[in-house]
Amino acid sequence: MVYIKDISDIRNLKPNDIFELFSKGELYKKVLDKEWSNKSNIINKFQNPLYFLEGTAETIKQSVTSSIDEDYWILILGEPGTGKSTLSVSLYKHIMSKLGYNLDQIKNYLYLDICYLPFDYLGRINLHIDEIDEKGKIFPHPIILDEAHNMFDLFIEGGTSVIRRILQRIFEIREYRLIHIVNTQIPRQMAKRVLERFHSLIILWKEPIYFGNKDTKNLEETYLSYMKNILNIEPKTNEGIGYFLWGALYGESLIHDVLRWIAKREINIKELRKILSRFTPKYIFPMSLTLHEASDLRPIYFNIKLYNNGIKKLYDEFGIKGSKKAIFLKTLVELSKNFDKIDLNKRDENGNIKLNDMYPISIEADSKTDYKALKKIGRAKLIMDIDEKQSNIEGKKIDGPKAISEYYYINISTINPKIYNFLKNNYFTLQKRAKLHESIGFRI
Repeated sequence: MVYIKDISDIRNLKPNDIFELFSKGELYKKVLDKEWSNKSNIINKFQNPLYFLEGTAETIKQSVTSSIDEDYWILILGEPGTGKSTLSVSLYKHIMSKLGYNLDQIKNYLYLDICYLPFDYLGRINLHIDEIDEKGKIFPHPIILDEAHNMFDLFIEGGTSVIRRILQRIFEIREYRLIHIVNTQIPRQMAKRVLERFHSLIILWKEPIYFGNKDTKNLEETYLSYMKNILNIEPKTNEGIGYFLWGALYGESLIHDVLRWIAKREINIKELRKILSRFTPKYIFPMSLTLHEASDLRPIYFNIKLYNNGIKKLYDEFGIKGSKKAIFLKTLVELSKNFDKIDLNKRDENGNIKLNDMYPISIEADSKTDYKALKKIGRAKLIMDIDEKQSNIEGKKIDGPKAISEYYYINISTINPKIYNFLKNNYFTLQKRAKLHESIGFRI
């Protein structure tokens, strides 16, 4: 029986302790007890959860700081509620620490390093390249691709050109030493060229705990003591069931065999546990005992997720599709920079909120179609500048046609109240992520 009073109790756990805990679950009793005939070899694969995080982060750091310019991709699979995002954030924190960042720096970077939508990822790649140019050298950095099927699925609505561009860049950015922490619950929807990039795989699953049942008494004791003493949460036991989370890591020698096996058999995300009886993992660890590792960063993660869900809602509300999402993000950034110019007490005849009459917000655009996308969010006016230049050779003007360049600007004088509410509720997060959005380039 493993009772958790403080963090030292977790750090002192040995492989035998963790195996003993694992052996009380349904997966081991019903399937793996028979499959794993050589128990002595298997026990050594059970790893202390804190050592697992630290060791995995160190392995990744060593890979991306070697003499070879190489990136690193780790994939985390699991059904909802197994801790994919939490583990992603915990690994990110440990990798950043290994690379020399302190906690305050890690918190600030996290606002830029969680990519939830396709344009987030494009922006983060460009931002990393800009930082390399500023420093004059290539350096490693981790990013999180949360719910990555949103980025790497060729069939999502309105994303064809953007997704194609992302997929094209997957192999181009290898030398930039970006560490990709990728999580998803739909691996079958991820493009093949993405799956080929991964160096390691973590599978997460949950074992049921039946409160008051002697068959899961040991798991219950560990679960309840950890929740109360480490997370300061009083678990709800009146529903009769809870879940203990586990994880298994596969290294580079097996990951592609495992992913091909998943694809060939069309394994459902809830059937991932079947993999353990077919492929013996490199390590197994109690995921439940790592949840506290993300506590410092979890509020930032939830802010970003709410923020991105808000952006998706605005996309739907105003019919913003495809590449026009880039100019829309640029507009949100510019509006947030000029938030003090928005007068909540002044409205036009349509109920839209007025900006300062003397200073409309001006957005540089690529074409007239950008205007068609933005005119839905309030009152917008298209301005076109024409720059005529006489043809010349070696500085001398010559007769002939003039070169004409067209420049488009969109002046926004009122905004829909829903845009205002988004800016008000997400002002801090938008300010933190503005650099990410600006790095997209707005030309997709």
